[in-house]
Amino acid sequence: MTRTVLVTGARGKTGRPVVDLLRQHPDIVVREGSSQPGAQTRFSWEDASTWPDAVDGVDAVYLMRPDVPDAPDLVARLVDVDPKAHVVLLSEQGAGELSAGHWARRVEDAVVGRAGSWTVLRPSWFHQVLTDPRFYRDDVRDRRALGLPSGGGRIAWVDARDIAAVAVAALVAPAEHRGRAYTVTGPAALTVADLAADLSTRLGHEIRADDPAPERTVEGLDPFTTDILLDLYERVRTGGFADLSPAVERVTGRPPTPAGAFIAEHLDAWR
Repeated sequence: MTRTVLVTGARGKTGRPVVDLLRQHPDIVVREGSSQPGAQTRFSWEDASTWPDAVDGVDAVYLMRPDVPDAPDLVARLVDVDPKAHVVLLSEQGAGELSAGHWARRVEDAVVGRAGSWTVLRPSWFHQVLTDPRFYRDDVRDRRALGLPSGGGRIAWVDARDIAAVAVAALVAPAEHRGRAYTVTGPAALTVADLAADLSTRLGHEIRADDPAPERTVEGLDPFTTDILLDLYERVRTGGFADLSPAVERVTGRPPTPAGAFIAEHLDAWR
């Protein structure tokens, strides 16, 4: 029996590997939803008129939340287009313990309270931000520094491909994962200094570990992004992203990718 899955953010860090893994299942029809030009399926959070066609007839949706202030409302409205579809929501580690009024918690509640069937993924920080020029790649490559306002806190860094593998398991066999929230982490909780030391060893030159003041890193950003980042940094400092989870291995049957393995695979990004 053929099943249809919509992948929102199909060209994103987790969306791409979700699409690739889904295409390995001959009984799955994949709709690659994106707002970018040339997208297979037009889907834009900013244009609700694109939603009905994207969702029409799907059995499941990989829902990558939009990082905008009204995300809880947008997500609720999308789920209402077809509340029968199984929704796999990409959330964040610790969201279930946040206050009811917190933005990330409200996004989760929009899915849990409306979708007839759902699975929530709560990943820690992605390995892939280390190679993304919008985040840390250029500083590591050009300044030979990895700077994150962590206060020495540990992060259970996880590979986006491992997150995608858990997501695909829930999309392909929703009955086995219905009503579950998975914290998705790598195999170790590491400090910024740990990562910088690993990068230094593998690159053959020192990568400095910086701990800038949180306020300095958000200068010039809009108020919403500022609030989100300051909240994330505070949660790092207080251990909110340090807990480890066995979810990757339990769901996929293989252990999660260590940060060191990811660094070894992507050394050219920082050279």
